Amino acid sequence: MKTALLIISLVINLVLAENSSAVKHDNTGTGDNLQPTSASDVINAIDEFADKETIEILLQKLDDPDPFVRVEAIQSLGEIQQEKSLVSVCKCLNDENLYVRAYAAEAVGKIGQVDISLALSRLLSSLDDPSPYARAMMVAALGELQDKRASDSIRKLLDDEDESVRGMAVWALEKIENSQ
Repeated sequence: MKTALLIISLVINLVLAENSSAVKHDNTGTGDNLQPTSASDVINAIDEFADKETIEILLQKLDDPDPFVRVEAIQSLGEIQQEKSLVSVCKCLNDENLYVRAYAAEAVGKIGQVDISLALSRLLSSLDDPSPYARAMMVAALGELQDKRASDSIRKLLDDEDESVRGMAVWALEKIENSQ
C-alpha cells in the first residue's frame, strides 16, 4: 500500500504540478521540490487525477494484447476505486493470463466495496480457477470484502490441493469473522 501511494504521489506530482493546490511548490521556480502537503491532499489529487478521461484510457488498456499492460491498468483501477470500472475489471477474472486474473481479483476486492453483490458473485464464480495463485488472490479479495456470504465457499477451499490457497482461506475466514 505504501508503494502504491508513493507511485500515485509521484504521478500526481508529474501530472498536476502546475494545476493542483494539493501539491506544494517550491519558491525557487525550478519545480524540483514538489510534494503533497498531507494525506488528504493526496486523496484530493487522486480525485482530480481519476477523472473520466483517465479512467477511460485505463479501461481501454484492459483490452491490450500485452498482459503486463492489462495488469498495470487493473492495478491502477484498483487504486482509483471508481464504480465505473468494476464491471470491466470483473471481466478480467476470466482473462487467459493468470496474472491478469490474479490482479483483477485483488482490484475487485478493492473496488468491490462499491457494489459488494456484484464483486461477490464474480469472485465466487471464479474460485475454480486452474491457477493456485489466482485462486489465492480471489480468496484474498473475498476476505477484503468481509462479507459472510462468501464464508461457505471459502471454507471449501480449506481442503484445496494448494497450501497457499488453504492458508489464504484461513486468513479470509478470520478476517470475515472478525469484521462482524
